[in-house]
Amino acid sequence: MKKLFALMALIAIPVLAGCGASGSTTGNAGGGSSAASQPAESKAAEPKVGEPFTADMGGGNVAKITIVTAQFVDSVSTNQFAPKPKAGKFLQMDVLWETEKGTTKANSLYFTVKDADGRKGDMELFGDGTLGSGDVPAGDKMRGFVNFDVAPGPVTVTITNPILQPAATIKIAP
Repeated sequence: MKKLFALMALIAIPVLAGCGASGSTTGNAGGGSSAASQPAESKAAEPKVGEPFTADMGGGNVAKITIVTAQFVDSVSTNQFAPKPKAGKFLQMDVLWETEKGTTKANSLYFTVKDADGRKGDMELFGDGTLGSGDVPAGDKMRGFVNFDVAPGPVTVTITNPILQPAATIKIAP
């Protein structure tokens, strides 16, 4: 029953979040300076495996996330009936989720992966030691694995906030 509720929530949240999205943007109507003519601002360093990075989770809540390790493996479970990867391997990320400010909610469903060709990886929820789901108050931590069935090679991992808006992106080339 819990799995069915979680699946329904996972489907409903993006639909509801999309209802408030605006399809139009306003551009520079002339006369003024454009963003292209402005000097480039210094870009923050790209997050890397093994180094913590922050993600604004909304409402003043800030998570500090570390992908401690990321590796391609043949299996994410010792269970003899565990599924085999369809894309060749599983990307197994050891994730440390901390809260820097407020209270954040750790959840493996906030992670998505795309391979170098733009194909989304399939999340494998039933691996051993997966990242738990729940509140993480400031100063607390949660750690576990987040697993995806994805073609081996460079991938882009996106972490979203609770309303599934992108909060952080990290490129991984294990």
